[in-house]
Amino acid sequence: MLIEEIDPVDDAALEAFHAHEVRVAATRPYGTTWTLPELVVAARTDDPWNARTLLWARRDDGTVLATGMLEAPLRDNTDAAWIDVATLPEHRDVLGPVLEHVKDRVRALGRRTLESVAKWAPGDEEGPEAEILRVHGFRLGLVEAQRVLDLPTDREHLERLADDAAVHHSAYALRTWRGPAPDEVLAEYAAMRAVMAVEAPSGDMGWEAEDFPPERVRTEEAELAAQRRTPWTTVAVADDGTLAGHSQIIVPATDIENAYQWDTLVLREHRGHRLGLAMKARNLLAAADDLVPRSLLHTWNATENGPMVAVNETIGFRLAAMTGEFRCDL
Repeated sequence: MLIEEIDPVDDAALEAFHAHEVRVAATRPYGTTWTLPELVVAARTDDPWNARTLLWARRDDGTVLATGMLEAPLRDNTDAAWIDVATLPEHRDVLGPVLEHVKDRVRALGRRTLESVAKWAPGDEEGPEAEILRVHGFRLGLVEAQRVLDLPTDREHLERLADDAAVHHSAYALRTWRGPAPDEVLAEYAAMRAVMAVEAPSGDMGWEAEDFPPERVRTEEAELAAQRRTPWTTVAVADDGTLAGHSQIIVPATDIENAYQWDTLVLREHRGHRLGLAMKARNLLAAADDLVPRSLLHTWNATENGPMVAVNETIGFRLAAMTGEFRCDL
């Protein structure tokens, strides 16, 4: 077995990498992955905040046994690196050797921790992926629940939720945009994105606030545009004009089945006004036409995040899968 780095300009290699990721996603409960055009953009985009390396393990005959994108933050959380190694159930015996190879790579980068994930169905034990991670020195730091909302949305239900929540946040206004953040809110919006990692429950993962200046927002928006992924964002604006929270949906043009509910955050000092529910409902209503013909909207939340779990269930998201975030000290 050879474990190799993939040349991001090698079209055939990227196609084979993606085909393997798709096969593995199909074996996971509600598994998703980038489309090939999205992967190509990600592999070939120079991100000043995050180094990406595509790796795969192959037999001598070229059979792909495992794939993964190694990511290393460059301006925050610089002690850590992250990878999700994708293997088919019949090839899980290669997961251990791949993890050890990745550990060596991460040590060579000067990083002190490696993070990875294991997935399992709701109600099941952690499963074989988690067991292999534990054998190789990883410990569980956070459990996230993946939920899905069946599309199209029930617009009347969302309107009722938004109207009911409105009486609790009369001192706030909601503002929605499609695509890039407006210039006049960019700096504040970037500052809010920076604290997501520390404001949301993170178990024992110990993440730092991210370096998220306005330039990073624009860099992310440019990559999303190149991937033909459209963001819909709703923010809550306090009566003094400052941003109190945000919620974002990503609609991929090259995926006609799946869309993604990304971050929803209400800053600590503004909680208790049902802003999370209001922003999610209004954002879903705004994005409804763009979401057609997709059938599923995916979201992930820490199981310990009771308020956001309650919001999702009120909207209609149903439990689909579990993801364990694991960390290994190097």
